Amino acid sequence: MPFFEYKALFPDGRQDHGTLEAESLQQASATLRQQGLMVVGLKETSTPEGIGSSTKRRWIYKAAWLMPIMSRDRATFFRQMSMMIQTGLTLLQALQICRKESNKKAFREVIQQIIDDVENGASFSSAMSRHKRIFSSVIVQMIESSEASGELELAMNRIAEGIERRSEQIVKLMSALFYPVFVMLVATLVTLFLVYGVIPKFATFIERQGGQLPASTQFLMDFSKAAIAYLPYILVGIALAMGGLYLAWRSPVGRYRIHRILLDIPVIGGILTFSAISQFGFTLSVLIESGLTLVDSLRVAGKAVGNEAIKTHVLNAREKIINGENLSTAIDDIIMPPTVSQVIAIGEQTGNLGEVLDEIGTYYDSRLQARIRWLSAITEPVMIIVVGGIVGFVYFSFFMAALGMSTA
Repeated sequence: MPFFEYKALFPDGRQDHGTLEAESLQQASATLRQQGLMVVGLKETSTPEGIGSSTKRRWIYKAAWLMPIMSRDRATFFRQMSMMIQTGLTLLQALQICRKESNKKAFREVIQQIIDDVENGASFSSAMSRHKRIFSSVIVQMIESSEASGELELAMNRIAEGIERRSEQIVKLMSALFYPVFVMLVATLVTLFLVYGVIPKFATFIERQGGQLPASTQFLMDFSKAAIAYLPYILVGIALAMGGLYLAWRSPVGRYRIHRILLDIPVIGGILTFSAISQFGFTLSVLIESGLTLVDSLRVAGKAVGNEAIKTHVLNAREKIINGENLSTAIDDIIMPPTVSQVIAIGEQTGNLGEVLDEIGTYYDSRLQARIRWLSAITEPVMIIVVGGIVGFVYFSFFMAALGMSTA
């Protein structure tokens, strides 16, 4: 097909020029209009150099040149690829435009390697599989299935939605946890300052005065003395505990046990469970809708679940299905809410398993958002009570001691 050099304007007035491949002048013009561009000039050319936008970038894009690849970069990549393939561009053309539009040096290099592999005869999915740190096994499997079914643009749109949904969950969870973690850190620092800095000085002054001390004051003084005397042992104990957790985290069995314990912690366990089941439901639904078998979909979806305990259970359920059990029976377990197996059973009976799994993902995503909002609302008064109680107890204890000395 011939190449056409164009000059066009974005809706906001920015200029754009480059070249694209099309069967005719009319098709090239239609492609540009579908991208939201107003064509100013269009002519056939024999040099396909500079395919895509050459719009000058603002300084903020230049500043991001050396930044690492983020989730939003991958989501934008798949959104752009889906849109451009829908408008009629070839896979290589879309990849070349995405490479040029990316404002991350590392991502440009990854896209260029994918272009080279595709030009050398590799499929899009196999080219992406070489970059496992950027494209997960779920993404590669979805692209591979869509290549076989001819629904590449639809699969990439689903991938972008999944990345954006997961990123939104993480951002909301981090936002909800930031305040209580920050306040807890401040409370810990205040407590350490009181125990190792303030209380010993007051204790020395009060002991010089003599007399009978209130029980609360005596408790604080004894606690402070013990904390100072056993400080080396406390530090060694903390270091050993952290080292033990690190070693346990490095081993599969230890990581499984840690994740299993986390699921039983009130509030936090619910958030982790809802997040994992939501991710499991959405991922398994998309894989099944993409044409994968249930067994293969479970293998990929299980690896996509962040919690090791739930991941192990999903993979064990896959083995049970291979041995002849239904998904609803195999997935039923104490770490899974009973709603999951019951709804899956309905999906198996009606033959709409993919749709039912998507509904499960939506339902538990809404429960996750509600739990995060509740956590954000409840942590502020709880933290205020905790910090205020610590400071108030210290103030009350020494006030009572000072009052007793003044009346003695």
